[in-house]
Amino acid sequence: MTNAASESGAIKRGPAAVRSALIEAACEMLAEIGPNAMTVRSVADKARVNHGQVHHYFGGKTGLIEAAATKLAQDHYRNARERSNGAELPEPLTVGEDSQYLKAIVRLVLDGRLDIAVKELESGQSVPVEARRSLTKEFRGQEIPIEFKARFAVAAAIELGWAALEPYILRVADVSEAEQEAVLDRAKILSRNFSLNTNN
Repeated sequence: MTNAASESGAIKRGPAAVRSALIEAACEMLAEIGPNAMTVRSVADKARVNHGQVHHYFGGKTGLIEAAATKLAQDHYRNARERSNGAELPEPLTVGEDSQYLKAIVRLVLDGRLDIAVKELESGQSVPVEARRSLTKEFRGQEIPIEFKARFAVAAAIELGWAALEPYILRVADVSEAEQEAVLDRAKILSRNFSLNTNN
């Protein structure tokens, strides 16, 4: 009975489908409630598979969380590349378009799992790492100045903060609904200019 529900509510599937269902469920839960509130059983229930499958395929909760974070980072990388239309730098203030990725990163950091949140930086497919490389070309073979690192950190904070808190930021700035598009367009220009002027 392939893809048929069993008495327990689980769906019989092949190994690849089980792994994929668990990763998808973990991606959703990572963004919704964060790693600390996730349990092996809750993810397995959401994926409609036996919770023993988490241990079988991922070695436990941490392995599953790492797999979910990797998938979210890869999806974000692909989406950012598509949105940039081949440009070296991603479009400014668009991280929020990958809201599941953004929420998962925020929850990982807030829940004390920085170790997992930063794994994408070592993966070879990282939007922030590529942006940093693009902006540091002129320093090849030299030490990156502290001023550059500080400006890049502020640019990253703007991107992530805007994505996580845009509705609140617009209220703080007293932006009316009619002004939102114009403010966002101008904010994108300011953000891009700030990012490009990292050596000033």
